[in-house]
Amino acid sequence: MTNRGLPDRDSLDTYGGPMRNYSDVIDPTVEEDADARNLYAMNVAMMTHMLTRAARSFLGTTGGATAIADPSSGFIHDAAWGDLSSVKPSVTHVQTGVYDAIWPSTVNDELNKEHTLNVRRAWAEAESSDGTLCLAVAKRSGAQKVRIYTYKGTAAGQVYPDDLANEVITVFWI
Repeated sequence: MTNRGLPDRDSLDTYGGPMRNYSDVIDPTVEEDADARNLYAMNVAMMTHMLTRAARSFLGTTGGATAIADPSSGFIHDAAWGDLSSVKPSVTHVQTGVYDAIWPSTVNDELNKEHTLNVRRAWAEAESSDGTLCLAVAKRSGAQKVRIYTYKGTAAGQVYPDDLANEVITVFWI
């Protein structure tokens, strides 16, 4: 059996493939039926294909700022490999309405197995504190890097790049 797991993509074969009972299950409190095990192993393997791997929230900043602040309360970051500060992605302001989030190249899971991270798809959202239209769009720009584009709308219906200063922006990826 290959030892992989999140954040890698797996198949049922990763978990030993389909199993069969050697004999009837006599005591289900100490024995596991192969059909039940096959079902949850298959479900776990399928989840590794589309389950969100990581998310990071930050506050939009004004142009030229080098320090990106975390929200003062609520969600900041989490990932399939944990939420320790050692695996917290860095966020930098690139230009008006553009941020980069960068995750570590490798992480260790709870079994202390190392995994190389590889962003496949990303998306983002922006919260509006006053009801003004705020948009965030994300795209993969490297194996561990996501570029986030942020926009604000006007009452006239125009949408333009904006840093979304002090608004919570969250980026996700699989």
